Amino acid sequence: MLRLELTRLVRSNRPLLAVLSLALFLGLMLLGFYTYAKTETGGDVEFRYTFENASYFNGLTFALYAFYFGFLLVLPIFAATEGGAQLAGDSASGAFRLLLARPVGRARLFMTKVAVAFASTIVLCAVLLAFALGLGLLGVGFGDLDLYPGVLQMTDHHQHLDQAVALERFAMVLPAASLALFAPLSFAFLISAWSKSPVNAVGTSVAVYLVLYVIAEIHFFEALRPWLFTSHMAYWRELFREEVNWTTFFRDAAKLSGFSLLFLALALHRFRTREEL
Repeated sequence: MLRLELTRLVRSNRPLLAVLSLALFLGLMLLGFYTYAKTETGGDVEFRYTFENASYFNGLTFALYAFYFGFLLVLPIFAATEGGAQLAGDSASGAFRLLLARPVGRARLFMTKVAVAFASTIVLCAVLLAFALGLGLLGVGFGDLDLYPGVLQMTDHHQHLDQAVALERFAMVLPAASLALFAPLSFAFLISAWSKSPVNAVGTSVAVYLVLYVIAEIHFFEALRPWLFTSHMAYWRELFREEVNWTTFFRDAAKLSGFSLLFLALALHRFRTREEL
């Protein structure tokens, strides 16, 4: 069953299209970085120089910015697409009848699909991180990682990480970010379990994620933030502080795990009681 699901995933071309989209995204990000300094200063400074720090715009800075925006705006869409297409797609095509003709239970089939989709999401996350670091270090340059208060909302004061320490933190980001992406993936499975159309399932999953993400970023929805999984998605930013608050880090990781397990439990219950199967 696992081999069959992996084969179907590869033949669907969704992973290939996702990788190509990530490459395009990073290319545009690099182009934006190369034009930012000259745009802001009228061409008076080079790409990697700003007023805050002489080496602020280096490869690690690019990698962090690129991964941050890709993680919040691109990877969840791929996760929602994969999760939404799994159950609803097989329901629409009639593949479930063929799959369940084998001596396999619905719970096993469901968990196999979740495992394959999650593995695909982890691979995409690793690809984005590796591409961002490789493109940043080779195309922009090496250097220490300096963070200032700003768009990433990681700190309220200057944070400095030596290059070696920063690279270690980037390695720690992969499992943390993959866990975060499990939440939108699980939510998409929940939507897919209630839908018979993959287009509706994917569209609804992506739309709801974007709505919840926007709400989580607006300050006057402060009371709602603890109840939205999107509020905790970027918890891995804590890893780029000079002193990591591990209590906050693991608390947010536990919350995301709770959201994911709840979504999967509801999706599995619905999947096991679908009448059209």
